[in-house]
Amino acid sequence: MRKLFVSNLASLDGYIAGPNREIDWHNVDGEYESYGVKMMNSSGAILFGRITYDLMAGYWPGATDNNPEVTRKMNELPKYVFSNSLQSVSWNNAHLVKEPMESFVRKLKEEDGNDIVLLGSGTIVAQLTALRLIDEYRIFTVPVLLGGGIPAFPPGFGRTGLELVSSREFSEGNVLNTYWVK
Repeated sequence: MRKLFVSNLASLDGYIAGPNREIDWHNVDGEYESYGVKMMNSSGAILFGRITYDLMAGYWPGATDNNPEVTRKMNELPKYVFSNSLQSVSWNNAHLVKEPMESFVRKLKEEDGNDIVLLGSGTIVAQLTALRLIDEYRIFTVPVLLGGGIPAFPPGFGRTGLELVSSREFSEGNVLNTYWVK
């Protein structure tokens, strides 16, 4: 059975994007890129909500300023997009999911293969947290206060007990905390 994990960057005050959906504050350095390569190489699929999909599909197909291995994996891996408003998706190997999220994710987790990563997509994170379908949270705290924006964990789920399994400080100030669901 595959594991579903979240990998997100969040400001110290808990936002994954600024008030205008900006992510220019993300602290991405060589250490973070190394993490990204390992993460992508151990992933067998990516989950997105519509907003994150639009952002990623607008960047990765033509990306030239990023690690080539991460770029290749972002473009090759199967991507599953949860959206009520999209009618189609065009990014390579992207699939629009119209069936109920819970049953789709349960089936996906039961398949053989590498783990599944959920990137960005705060609303999807909240919904899958409420369904107790997320096995691990990898949250990078970026040393910045945004004062508002899109919360890393929007309302909509009950208390969820977590166990801190590792913490790593990066040289540029990011801190990666990895939690398992109790």
